[in-house]
This record gives sequence, C-alpha cells and structure tokens, in this order.
Amino acid sequence: MTHIDGETRIVAILGDPIAQAKSPQIFNALFNRYGINAVLVPFHVPSANLGIVLEGLRGVANLAGVVVTAPHKLQATAYATQLSEAARQTGAVNCLRREADGSWTGAMFDGTGFVKGLQARQHVVCGKSALIVGTGGAGVAVAHALIDAGIASLDLFDNNMASLQRLVGALRARESRTVIRESQACAQATHDLVVNATPCGMRPDDPFPIDLSNAARHAVVADLIMKPAETRLLADAKVRNLTSHPGHHLLENAVEAMAAFMSLLPSSPEYRTSPGRAGSESAGGSEIPGKPSFDRPCHEAQ
Repeated sequence: MTHIDGETRIVAILGDPIAQAKSPQIFNALFNRYGINAVLVPFHVPSANLGIVLEGLRGVANLAGVVVTAPHKLQATAYATQLSEAARQTGAVNCLRREADGSWTGAMFDGTGFVKGLQARQHVVCGKSALIVGTGGAGVAVAHALIDAGIASLDLFDNNMASLQRLVGALRARESRTVIRESQACAQATHDLVVNATPCGMRPDDPFPIDLSNAARHAVVADLIMKPAETRLLADAKVRNLTSHPGHHLLENAVEAMAAFMSLLPSSPEYRTSPGRAGSESAGGSEIPGKPSFDRPCHEAQ
C-alpha cells in the first residue's frame, strides 16, 4: 500500500466522469514497484471548473503534475506555456507537469502508448489499414501515432463534422504516404485495425460505437475505454471471433513515460518539450455514428 508522508509527491487525475479511471491503480502500482514516494489521486472536475482547478493546483509546491482525461484533453492545452512535440501536433494533452514557477508544461502520450500496446501484443501497424471512430483528443493522438508508425491508410469518422474535418486536414497536411479518408462507423473487409476512440461503452446501456458486421476475420478491434475492461464493442468482437484489444494496454504502455515526464522517473529525450504557448482550442468531442441504432451522442474517450 502507498505510504504517504510530508515528502510525498502528488499527482492528480482530472476528468468528468472520473469513476472509470484506471490511472490510480496503475500509477500507484508503478510508484510502489520502484519505491517512489508519490501518489496519484482522482479529481472529479466538470469542464466549467477546469481553469479554476488548474489555477489552484499551480500553487501546490509538492504537486508533480496532472494526468488529464476526458473531456479535458483539448481544453487543457490552453493552460500550458510549453508543449511536447506530440502535444503540439495533436493540439491536446493528457499530462501536465508543474514547473518550479507554477507554470504548466503539457505532453500527450495516448498515441505512443496505444501503438506500443499494439506492438507489445505483436500486432503489426506498418503497411496496414485502420478505422478510427472518434476525433477528440485521444482519437487525434492515436491517428498521428499510427501515421508515425507507418499505417498505409486511415479511415476516420465523427458525427462532429468540424472535429472530423479538422483532423483530416491536419493529417493530410503532414504529407505522409498514408491515405486519409472520411468514412462511416462501419468496419470493412479492408480494415486490419478498428479503433473506438469515443466513450460509448462506459455505461451498460451505451449503443455500439462501431458496426462490426462486415469486419475482416483478421481484424484487431481496439477500444480506448479502460472501464469496463470488456466493453460491448469488445464483447461483440469476441462473439464474431475477432481479436480484441482492451484499453488498458494503452495506459500500461504509457505510464512509465508519463511518470518520467513528471520527473518521477529518469526522463527520456523522446519526451522533451518545445517552447510555445498552447492554442486555445476548446474541448472538442467525438460522437457516435448517425444511424438509428447508434443515435446517442458520445464525446472523446480516455
């Protein structure tokens, strides 16, 4: 069990809702494993209060940083004075480090954590085709990371057309060899990887975010949701004998890098930040497909 004393470094995770977060278990297990005197605690923060909370946390001298989860990943960039390359590229953060002067430095680890999680399970990315449903903070990060990993084609869907077209434009502007297309929330025989980047699946009565009826038999179906461990989408994939990839693999393959970024583990040049004020892009969301059976709006996931 985590020992807490006057020298304990504090990490907060901010989200709305927060009950689904797996970060407390995973981060605190990491701190115990390495004998780090630190603890991560959950904060339930509605979007309207994000700025107030971050302003208050700036004054906590023993705060190492903040883990940012839905729906704050895009909005939180506005509070960072410096951003990592991945955070600048995606316009979102999932981690803020508190500097000695009380300022925030932001970084994004969702994309690299997701790709590393796939690779750890021997799922090949380079040269493959993927569908991502949801273009909020996590979906944006995963899309950029898949391009970095050499994905051949990337199909994207979101009911929020502004969010979708913003991501499509940003990805095409990279001038990579990846083919970028707007699509529907339906897996096709051409998709090697199918990704749910919406929060549809957190609640038992949530509709399916993606139609798997035409999914290829070899497809890997991934869900970024951490809790429940088996969402309705993953259960549907199991029934169809498709390979499922639960959300916990993303966090488990990002936690050490995030701890290093917050100076709780030896750091790596991979996560150095670049100067520059974060943009004030508001918290965009991903929504589920506009079909009769998929008619409840959902916003960006983890």
